[in-house]
Amino acid sequence: MKIIILGGGTAGFVTALVLKHSYPGFSVSVIKSSGIGTIGVGEGTTDHWSEFMDFCQISHADIIRHCGATFKSGIMFKDWCENDYLHSVENHFTETYNGIPVSYGCLAAARCHPREMVPEVLWDSKVTLSDNTLDNINTAPVNQYHFDTNLLAEFLEKISISRGIEVIDDTIVEIKHSDEEITEIIGSRSYTADFFIDCSGFSRSLISKLGGEWKSYSKHLQVDSAITFKTENQDYPMWTLAQAMSSGWMFSIPVQGRKGNGYVYSSQHISKDQAQAEVEALLGKPVEIAKHINFDPGKLDKTWIGNCVAIGLSSSFIEPLEASSIGSTIQQAFLLSEYLYAYDEEDVFNYNLKVNSIFDNIRDFVFLHYITPREDTEFWREQKQIEYPEQLNNNLLKWQKRLPTDKDFTSVTDRVLFLSPNFVIVLYSLGLLDSRTVKKQLSYLPANITQNAKQQLDTMKQAIDSTPKVSHETVINMIRDIE
Repeated sequence: MKIIILGGGTAGFVTALVLKHSYPGFSVSVIKSSGIGTIGVGEGTTDHWSEFMDFCQISHADIIRHCGATFKSGIMFKDWCENDYLHSVENHFTETYNGIPVSYGCLAAARCHPREMVPEVLWDSKVTLSDNTLDNINTAPVNQYHFDTNLLAEFLEKISISRGIEVIDDTIVEIKHSDEEITEIIGSRSYTADFFIDCSGFSRSLISKLGGEWKSYSKHLQVDSAITFKTENQDYPMWTLAQAMSSGWMFSIPVQGRKGNGYVYSSQHISKDQAQAEVEALLGKPVEIAKHINFDPGKLDKTWIGNCVAIGLSSSFIEPLEASSIGSTIQQAFLLSEYLYAYDEEDVFNYNLKVNSIFDNIRDFVFLHYITPREDTEFWREQKQIEYPEQLNNNLLKWQKRLPTDKDFTSVTDRVLFLSPNFVIVLYSLGLLDSRTVKKQLSYLPANITQNAKQQLDTMKQAIDSTPKVSHETVINMIRDIE
């Protein structure tokens, strides 16, 4: 099979690598245009990036050395509610029973401070070591990363070429198609293929020709604009900062040597210039705006039509809050690899059904963060009047009586990004999870289940407390120095 991917950003090269490693016999080409830049000033991932790296045999050391990358433990939510909280799913908190996240349930039932939902060491941006040296670091301390967007694209392109993927620099000026088939795309020359993948970003150059319709989430999500800017990196926090602002929130992503920042806001409540002024007042210094972006949060109704699939920003953009863009791209690419060979109409239907479930899961999880007690500005007061997504509303009614379980999210596909531990952390931190209800639920479980979970938490805490720790920056510098 001959595949052409239009778009040389993160989505294009991630998809190319997943497909080439899934089917080495396929011919995979990426058409990029050097004249088209990237959207971000910095990007963060979910833990799905580690699955992609393992599958495509990419080492964390190469990511650190070549992509300006730092490790990411999660997202720090500042000023969203009474207590700041860190959304970070800890791999050690793995005790479950019949789908119930017992470890997190025990923490919630104990009415711990939201800070205690994750190990203290992550708040301090320290890395625990198995010994006192860094000479033999072979595994990453966490499963997520921050990247310099441009360096990441360059790195993925080099890896793609080394894996037998053809990379073509050309600007497409014409697309020929029938009702449900892309037949030819034309730049400086003509290109044909058996299958086309649209990774062209917001332009949706291919899928729009086949009738893909945008379904907006704007009735649920008000933010629709962003300004981005860079600042110096004076420290190396091991998390993305998401700080609530008057009309949205500001992100700060630490990469090596600098931070990529942005204010994601509602244009109904603040203008671009007002957003910049608010940022400058907060930081106490002027900033130079790198990009101003307007977007309509939402998804395509069908991401696979005929011989074309849209992946990445071409297929959906909810908002940057939980760094879901790369994670959803990875899940789409893996799903496509499952269906692509000898596909039929049923495969296309099932793929679209599952991808829609992934997008709706992201929408619900992002929306959940806005159910806060904050009401100091018009924007935050209006959040309380916005219609809840039906799926989330139904789940919230269930969660008044019990903990979330993975079954609440995986009825269509297990490739959704956010599962019960993610929801528990945010629900509890926002005061939307009743500790007494959780405690009652746990009391009905076999005693050894909760005892094992508590013992696991205690053992993990003792192990972390007794293990040597070094700063995040030290680890980054040492990995860069290792040949």
